Amino acid sequence: MNSPRKILKKNWGYEDFRPGQKAIIDDLCAEHDVFALLPTGGGKSICYQVPGILKKGLTIVISPLISLMQDQVNQLLKNGLQAAALYSGMSYREIDLTLDNARFGKYDFLYLSPERLETQIFIERFKAMQVSQIIIDEAHCISQWGHDFRPSYTRIAALRALKPSVPFAAFTATANEKTQTDIIDQLGLKNVRLHKASFHRSNIAYRVFHSNYKKARVLELCKGLQNSSGIVYCQTRRSVREINAMLSSEGVSCAMYHGGMNNTDRSATMKLWMQGQTKVIIATNAFGMGIDKADVRYVIHFEMSDSIEGYFQEVGRGGRDQDKAIGFALYNLEDENKLKENITTKFPKKNEIAELYRNLFQYFKIAFGDGKDQVVEINIQNFASNYGTNPLLAYHGLKILELNGDLALSESVFHPSKIKLIVGITELYNFEIQYPAFKKLSNYLVRKLPGVFDRYKRIDIIEISKMLKLSKTHIEKQLEQLNNFGLCDFIKASKEPTITFLRARAQNDTFLLHPSVYGLRKKNYEAQIDSVIRFLNEENCRSQKLLSYFGEEAQKCGSCDRCIRQKNKDKEQAKLILKLVDKPTTISILMNQTGFSEESVMKNLDYLQEEEKIEIRENMVKAK
Repeated sequence: MNSPRKILKKNWGYEDFRPGQKAIIDDLCAEHDVFALLPTGGGKSICYQVPGILKKGLTIVISPLISLMQDQVNQLLKNGLQAAALYSGMSYREIDLTLDNARFGKYDFLYLSPERLETQIFIERFKAMQVSQIIIDEAHCISQWGHDFRPSYTRIAALRALKPSVPFAAFTATANEKTQTDIIDQLGLKNVRLHKASFHRSNIAYRVFHSNYKKARVLELCKGLQNSSGIVYCQTRRSVREINAMLSSEGVSCAMYHGGMNNTDRSATMKLWMQGQTKVIIATNAFGMGIDKADVRYVIHFEMSDSIEGYFQEVGRGGRDQDKAIGFALYNLEDENKLKENITTKFPKKNEIAELYRNLFQYFKIAFGDGKDQVVEINIQNFASNYGTNPLLAYHGLKILELNGDLALSESVFHPSKIKLIVGITELYNFEIQYPAFKKLSNYLVRKLPGVFDRYKRIDIIEISKMLKLSKTHIEKQLEQLNNFGLCDFIKASKEPTITFLRARAQNDTFLLHPSVYGLRKKNYEAQIDSVIRFLNEENCRSQKLLSYFGEEAQKCGSCDRCIRQKNKDKEQAKLILKLVDKPTTISILMNQTGFSEESVMKNLDYLQEEEKIEIRENMVKAK
């Protein structure tokens, strides 16, 4: 008989579980409801995948992250397990087939985006499924008090009424005490087993500095740590490109990662960084989910996250091997103002949201009373341009409509071309006789794609065109014609976000914006921004402040910038700095070593240079 450890060894190659994992697995195997608070890098997927393999029936995993769902499904398939995912943007036929397979026991794991729970097609099939456990990933999304509330998550509890004996397990990496209580209440967890790992990361030194020369500091740090793996986080793609260009021009081994890149480039970037061939990755917060690289020695925030939870997750990607790592964050007054401006940007005026609602249905030519469950692709830039709207306002307006339950906006993720033949081999053969021009392509589909009559198969149109010596355009045209003839269901590749309309268009566009979606959420977001700004300007131990936010008490860490500065408070700054520059160093390294502000370090260096005790060449400081 398989044991949890045998499953772990066979599927993941590990000899033993990380602290806390086995207890969660035991509780799920014993059919208990579970709430697990596991900080980033805690290995939560193993906690529900091991019981999912051991138990008879289907494990349903609800997650808002399409790219993470796809990665998890691919990994499970590689391990010889049966898994599938349902998310926004899939065709009705593909959804129908996947749910049928789940109902008839063909999968071990079914991943779902939360908006799928509301559809009648899912609810009816769900009733007939043999479900062993329901897993709620990113569970903080259910809470109004969480930093990433999603209204579709509030419908999860309705599944319990349909299958009251099936255990629920909620997993999150970031939730303060108020959010934790709300998650348990909203999901209706019964006799819940609580598993809370400490947020304390003793191996990470939190160094947060005010800086008027942030690019110079980032360059110094990355060059000084050029033999180590690191991440530089930015809030915009523009900043990612600028930092990448600066570091590249200075010979730093780096690459960039953001949501605007195509899937191939992002995958290649990720692979090189994971293998250590690229040392530094410059990224937006699109980077990091599900990534488990153990030897990241530093995480730099060139621009600060807009939530303590986001910052903690990002900085927590350093030092997962338990060796020392540095979280280096830089900010100035301009950054604080941008954070405050985010409030206006993320919450457009109510009349602007009403106008966006009307324009959206007009853009897709959807009449009053129509549109429910319709899925459309949207290029937000083109949509905004069509109506003379700021693209950022359009995006955040759509997010408000999503919170209001009017639609589901998927993330921008590359979806490869897929095909399924929906006729038998005889009918396909008869078609070839009638239309011989299609014979090469139909033979390829049958011979090179085993199982294409039973399930959707990914296809690479460029590869097909090379093999058949036909142009890519010709192949695409023939696939679309096969689709139109009713011989296959062909889904073209796409990287655009999709909108799933969850409600029909309101008569005369008089939709209601729920107060909790706008007023309460705006107030929560204002508090979220205020927490970040207060953390940046914190005078006491950074680690204590973070742990306090998450409801934990702790001693001073002794390693953050504030603790280091406290240790050096009685020392004469100029003398200490002179002692530290016996070998060539930089302003960033001196700030890091002393805890002194950028302004103080520069002022003391000016003094020492006037006294002719140091020399500064090419941004390197050295004692004479």
